[in-house]
Amino acid sequence: MSRTLLMPRLAVTGIRKNRIVYLPYIIVMAVSVAIFFIFSCISQNPMMDNVPHAAYASVMLTIGKGLLGIILVPFLFYTNSFLIKQRKKELGLYTVLGLEKKHIGIMMIIESAIIYFLAMAGGILLSVVFGKLVFAFMMKMSSLPVDTKYTMDLQSFYITAVFFTVVSVLNLTTNLYQVTLVNPAELLRASKKGEKEPKHLGIYSILGVMLLGTGYHMAITSKLDSMIFIDFFLAVILVVFGTYFLFTSGSVFILKTIRGSKSLYYRKENFICISGMMYRMKKNAASLVNICIFSTMVIITLLCTVSLRLGEEDAIRFYNPYDFGYSFTGSPDSAVSGFREGLLTSASEYGIRVEDVLEYPYGSMDVFWNGNSFAKDGDAGEWITVRILSLDEYNRMENREETLADGEIFIYSSQEDLGYQDVTLNGKKYEVKAEIDNLKIDPKETESLGRLHCYMVMKDMDAVREASGEYIYYSLNGNLVGEQENAECFLKDMNNRFNELPNHLERMDYYEYGAQMRAINGGLLFIGVFFGLLFFCFLVLVMYYKQISEGLEDKSSFDIMKKVGMSDADIRSTIRKQILMVFGFPAAGAVIHTLCSITMTIHLLRTLNLFNTVQIYQVTAGVIGVFLLLYGVSYMITARTYMKIVK
Repeated sequence: MSRTLLMPRLAVTGIRKNRIVYLPYIIVMAVSVAIFFIFSCISQNPMMDNVPHAAYASVMLTIGKGLLGIILVPFLFYTNSFLIKQRKKELGLYTVLGLEKKHIGIMMIIESAIIYFLAMAGGILLSVVFGKLVFAFMMKMSSLPVDTKYTMDLQSFYITAVFFTVVSVLNLTTNLYQVTLVNPAELLRASKKGEKEPKHLGIYSILGVMLLGTGYHMAITSKLDSMIFIDFFLAVILVVFGTYFLFTSGSVFILKTIRGSKSLYYRKENFICISGMMYRMKKNAASLVNICIFSTMVIITLLCTVSLRLGEEDAIRFYNPYDFGYSFTGSPDSAVSGFREGLLTSASEYGIRVEDVLEYPYGSMDVFWNGNSFAKDGDAGEWITVRILSLDEYNRMENREETLADGEIFIYSSQEDLGYQDVTLNGKKYEVKAEIDNLKIDPKETESLGRLHCYMVMKDMDAVREASGEYIYYSLNGNLVGEQENAECFLKDMNNRFNELPNHLERMDYYEYGAQMRAINGGLLFIGVFFGLLFFCFLVLVMYYKQISEGLEDKSSFDIMKKVGMSDADIRSTIRKQILMVFGFPAAGAVIHTLCSITMTIHLLRTLNLFNTVQIYQVTAGVIGVFLLLYGVSYMITARTYMKIVK
């Protein structure tokens, strides 16, 4: 048989004999293909253009597909580097036996093609089997019509095939570069090479502490402002690099320092454990960094996803304290009265009833806010809305019996209290009698990033008209009791009537706004769930490869330890302790990263109007607990592979 014809056979044999490392890689790559393909199919589904509010979910999916591509490239590149490392000894033997490098290159090309087609076929098969289920899941989470058809188009297949072809070619190019530029002797030793011990351990350890400390400080002391997203990404970068330096340099530096203490180091229970840990950390610290980062990503992703789901209703209600609200320009006239009567009387036709009706006149204007000065014709300060209520309307809506003298006002801010003793509104000074704690029509939230609403309560409507310059409006609000579908149809009809009125101003529809937010949040939740699962698959795969690496290295160590007189029980106890420590460090690091980032995570969730801090802390504790349980189970399952190798 010629060497050229021998290459396909060697390629198949190589994959089959190394299935312990290739099979998990093919499975994860197939899952990645399936998720990428499903994302593409859903985002390009023509039916999505006709489903109400589906555009929001479609945009989220498009963004998610882009992020998925960004994440997959470095991960698949990293796992490929492990695969080629395990094959280098075998490839070196082929060269010793007489195969030329060009033939080895042909064999590697065939191997890559086989892996690519297996992953693509497996991914597309998974898409066919589970695509409709995943699509229905997303429709349900987004509160969109679940009878919308899931379609698979050629363009999505083409995009997926091209993307993973590019990734496979990049990995193949890297493999060919590594194999063809070294001599056979180096290939034979390559599988036993670990990561080189970093130089200047003390300097890099201090740098790691500084980077990690700075990242933690940014996360813990972060403020909810326009810079929160930039601060988040900067803190993430600092923590990632800090973790890398601490795992690669700091761990070895600490172990060397411990080794310097003779009374501690030269003990039976410590000597081998510390030496073994130093060996492991030198060789595989970068792998532990990846495990730590993926663990953190899993926890944070699931934390945000679960919190978003549990707090969705509160977030919608924050902007919609009532089921409906209509505002008109001017005081109530016959047209407004007719609309009001129609709203109250026609509800029964839809099988619902109107409750908690709240209607009131108010003054409103946009002004420049500068200190305690509010000026419509100002030229400096923040542009905000000031609404003015009469004392009678305020007492009625809040069920109070307050009083005001001439020139006195109550003041209210929808965010932080203003703390003013007096204010100037369009050149006129008012004494602030008290600052209101809360208001039914606009709940207070100090951590909101929305536009500030300021309310002033004045003695009577004459004072309101004078202060607002006759900018008088009328608001009608209420809640609906009955079937949601009937309520939505009723409000859709009333919204059409409202839009036909000559003095209509703005409207609030809880059901319409809720549908939009659920579509947006549904897309985010869908992405979060699948990214969390994908990150966890990545984590398990890295752990699996790490166990294989440890097993291959420890197999010979078992024999050496036996020859120097250690019992099997001592050997197993020592190695078990080392492995537990090695895999415990990343999990502990992930938990610490999460706890230090919780303040910044809460701020990020508040940008989505999630303000229930207690609930977020409860979710954090639950997610960490579940993750540690799954992490432990994954460790025990992958550890079986390790034990099979060393035995």
